[in-house]
Amino acid sequence: MTTGAKDTTLSTRLRAARQAAALTQTELAKRIGSDQAIISRLERGESMGTPDVLRAIGKELKVTVTYLLGEDTSDHAVRPTREAIASDRKMPKGLRDLATDDVLMKAMKITARELRALASIELSGSANKDGYVQLLVAIRAVTRA
Repeated sequence: MTTGAKDTTLSTRLRAARQAAALTQTELAKRIGSDQAIISRLERGESMGTPDVLRAIGKELKVTVTYLLGEDTSDHAVRPTREAIASDRKMPKGLRDLATDDVLMKAMKITARELRALASIELSGSANKDGYVQLLVAIRAVTRA
């Protein structure tokens, strides 16, 4: 199925989930029995894919089709990013601790985008989990003003 208008929600979420799973387009395509060109078209927003392809992608990336289509913002939608951060020993310990704290993640409704923003910040010193929470609160205050 193709679309005249670009679908940025699907393309953005698919790319983020694929990258969080540390897969290339080619690797994902092989795992779902497809080819890289289909994944590429989906990530460029040039195709909506078929229900079967979207289900296979969701299963492989451990996300739902409703998440990929932008209809689901629940906790499991953040899981690929959380798992990628938690398992990456190059990430600061405080950020890894935050990513693995289920209660805090849910209570603060921390999104995958916010986790990626925190991960992109290079701090001169080390910050513990509380430091990352304070940093997130500051980011929210500035960006939602």
